[in-house]
Amino acid sequence: MIVDDRLETVLRTVAAGPGAAATQMRQLVDLLGRTPAARWTQAHTNALARIDSLVAMLGEQRSASLIRALSLRSPILVEHLAEGGPKVALAAITAARLQPREWLAIIPDLPVQARGFLRHRRDLGAEVEALLARLGVTDFALPLPAGFEPLAEAQTAPVAEVADVAPYGGGIGAIIARIEAFRRAREAPRAATPDADPAAAARQTRLPFAEEPLRPAPPVSSIDLVLNAEGAVMMADTALAPAFVGLRPFADDPDACACCDPATLGAARARLPITGGRLEREGTGAASGAWRIDAVPRFAPDSGHFSGWHARLRRPPAPSSADIVAANDDLRTRSADRLRQMLHELRTPINAIQGFAELIQQQLLGPTPHQYRSLSASIAADAARMLAGFEDVERLAHLEGTAHREGPAAAEDIVETDLTALLIRLIAQLEPLLAPRQAMFAADIPEGPLPVAMAPEDLERTLWRLMALVASAASHGDRLQLVVRVGAGPLGFAVHLTLALPAALAAAEEAAASGHESIASPGGMLGSGFALRLCAAELRAVGGIMVREEAALLVTLPLLTGARHAPSQKGTAGSLSG
Repeated sequence: MIVDDRLETVLRTVAAGPGAAATQMRQLVDLLGRTPAARWTQAHTNALARIDSLVAMLGEQRSASLIRALSLRSPILVEHLAEGGPKVALAAITAARLQPREWLAIIPDLPVQARGFLRHRRDLGAEVEALLARLGVTDFALPLPAGFEPLAEAQTAPVAEVADVAPYGGGIGAIIARIEAFRRAREAPRAATPDADPAAAARQTRLPFAEEPLRPAPPVSSIDLVLNAEGAVMMADTALAPAFVGLRPFADDPDACACCDPATLGAARARLPITGGRLEREGTGAASGAWRIDAVPRFAPDSGHFSGWHARLRRPPAPSSADIVAANDDLRTRSADRLRQMLHELRTPINAIQGFAELIQQQLLGPTPHQYRSLSASIAADAARMLAGFEDVERLAHLEGTAHREGPAAAEDIVETDLTALLIRLIAQLEPLLAPRQAMFAADIPEGPLPVAMAPEDLERTLWRLMALVASAASHGDRLQLVVRVGAGPLGFAVHLTLALPAALAAAEEAAASGHESIASPGGMLGSGFALRLCAAELRAVGGIMVREEAALLVTLPLLTGARHAPSQKGTAGSLSG
């Protein structure tokens, strides 16, 4: 687009009715909401006036609904809408998506009402919340009376007159003396000097007992409440009574500053006893935070009518390590279940697409042109790759979700596999892939069997995925180092397999770690990072370890006790030039 005249086009359009006015309102708010302050022109200012007229035409309720559905990234538009009615201002504050520096620039100019709405957001950052807290001192202050004039000079006295009285001790006489000294200091005139420091003069007058440190209030762990039939708190014990009297914890209102969980609300509506209900109190004082509520209904003894509640609030106990582990296990299980459900819903249409493509490709529905058969074969192959990727994702979710719960396998369940024979066979299978690029595996594998505790099909699948990934990323003439050693390690006496990474795969893994891996990476559709993560999870499931050390992968597998003697080392390298 050479010239962006969308805003001028919208401004030239006349809104003929409510529907057209709503459309124009949405267009103007969307265009201005995406315009940074540096690109603001007179046309944008004219658009603000048009928005005000459209708000008056549509009403606050409908205008607020339109604004809330958009994303406002212009500080000028947010500040302008915040100066409107309450509903429009709330919608603008809710839909605003500004950077912290932009919030810091416009918050001092926002109306008090808009700053009040903004304090309910929890995604603004520490600097913005600190600014709102500082401005809150003046936002909630009472206005000065009409005709108020500050005193020309403060009536203070030198510190020396008060300092003569001992600050502590002396009984009632000392207290009376301190009060009298303070009174004399307030009544004694002070000679005003032109170069006097007002701040220093204000610090000279001290209230009596001001030097004594304040004792922090003890934390409140429980509060007894009395609620009336409407659910409002009528009485509360402890020093936190002012923070709870008048609240309606059983009110079904999401905007209430104290609200209970749905189960507690249901029991309260049915006037049933409540045990261990959850209540969340908003705010920043000692009364805020999470509470547990126990309540019993009250009924009048003469008439039997419901008259309210006797309730007790108590702080929930700190979670133990066992509770945290159980909660993490439950969260991990629910996440795995949701992933399996999503994969099942994705498999259904892809299976249908694959089946229909195979029908066309095999001409089971009748003669089909060769061009369509070729396209259907490609679609079937793509669907098969997608289904294989779904299986890998589901397998990874299962492995990562159950690895922390599964213990070591019993001795009778251990299945051994000869690692030496398996590696030699996999290298031979990968030779046709490497031959056109004149690359090769430079393998250093010991003679004799190396029994490891892993099923043959599982170990072959893991090592094939790992070695195929390395082979597919090899460049022309690469020598892919593969070294196998037997020795002590973190798993005891184990087999250590070191596999060098080609430069392309090392770069792809770094891109995956930074979140910039492309679909064309050596790992295929899901990327090399996912493939390596799946290999690591499969090895962990059988007690192995896979870590990266610079430009190489180190795989450690536990060696079974059947290998009585350490096998001798023998270097083998197969030339795979084409």
